[in-house]
Amino acid sequence: TTWVLCPILAAIIAVILYKALRIYLRYSKLHLVRTDAYLRLGLLLAGAFGAYALGANNIANVVGVFLPAIEFSTLELGGISFSPAQQLFLIGGLAIAFGVMTYSKGVMMTVGGGLGRISPVAAFVAVVSHSIVLFAFASRGLEAWLLSMGLPTIPLVPVSSSQAVVGAIVGIAILQGAAGIRWRLLGTIVMGWVATPIMAGFISFFGLYFLQNVFDQTVF
Repeated sequence: TTWVLCPILAAIIAVILYKALRIYLRYSKLHLVRTDAYLRLGLLLAGAFGAYALGANNIANVVGVFLPAIEFSTLELGGISFSPAQQLFLIGGLAIAFGVMTYSKGVMMTVGGGLGRISPVAAFVAVVSHSIVLFAFASRGLEAWLLSMGLPTIPLVPVSSSQAVVGAIVGIAILQGAAGIRWRLLGTIVMGWVATPIMAGFISFFGLYFLQNVFDQTVF
């Protein structure tokens, strides 16, 4: 369900935020220089929020499966205790940072300009919308508030950040008329979303089969 809900929710949020921000900019009559400065600051803050939301949600994809499988002892450094879960979070965070420094440029170029032209305002809205979706699926506080209000809760599950940001960009593009969307590239991205879990399943199956039958390891 979240596989479909994530990009749709991001698109809806992006459309609402984009329209609201355009209306504000139209009637606020800010000077062009001040508007540019605000947008630059907003992009930096949105990027920071996006990084936080990514860590809060997607760290489960990186290290969540290891929590019940690997027994770490509590680490003491300078009077500060690090639980096994915190150690795994640190390793996962460093791994994500290393991935950003090495192989992320191609993906960033695809999202940032490959799908279509993105204005600074649209970029700000897309990142904020993507971050809101990731945060919503990771926030215990939001879940508790929804429960207290008697409203349906949002499951605390990892969702795809790429699906969220692509959904936000497509939502803004559709609002603008959808003329600038590169539909072939979008189709390739969607095919990747479908192929990724299938490929991961096959690799996992054959890897575990190899471990069980060659090294005589219990794998389940």
